Amino acid sequence: MKTKSTPFGSVEGPINPIALALAAGGTFVARGFSGDQKHLTDLIKQGLRHKGFAFIDVFSPCVTYNHDNTYLWFKARVKRLEDDPVYDPANWLEAMEKSQIWGEEIYIGKFFQNPELPPLHAMEPVLDEGGPLAHRDVRIAPEVVRDLSRN
Repeated sequence: MKTKSTPFGSVEGPINPIALALAAGGTFVARGFSGDQKHLTDLIKQGLRHKGFAFIDVFSPCVTYNHDNTYLWFKARVKRLEDDPVYDPANWLEAMEKSQIWGEEIYIGKFFQNPELPPLHAMEPVLDEGGPLAHRDVRIAPEVVRDLSRN
């Protein structure tokens, strides 16, 4: 796509954020569309309640600069995963397969959720010793911190 910042088009291939989040170990991976606010709101609530790595990709077409993938373009293509009676959001492989579909159909909804995997902070023993690292006394002398910040 040619834009003001890429007048000759982009030299890089597009990134698939859903596949990337799945490959990175996300335990809640979803995609919403700003044209379906109720559905998007529900996905965001689910993501916030999820204990672990939650990722939500949101389609929100730019009305000023994007004349190709417009609101109407997305509206005609998006299909809710929840409308597929056999789709299982606990199946990682099926989620990865659905993430690859892009064209006349583009899926939105909850691609994957695995509440059985513990969140990262539960697997890291150092975090059990007093909460988040940012809230702990670092036990470093003030002059050492001062010396580090000068460099």
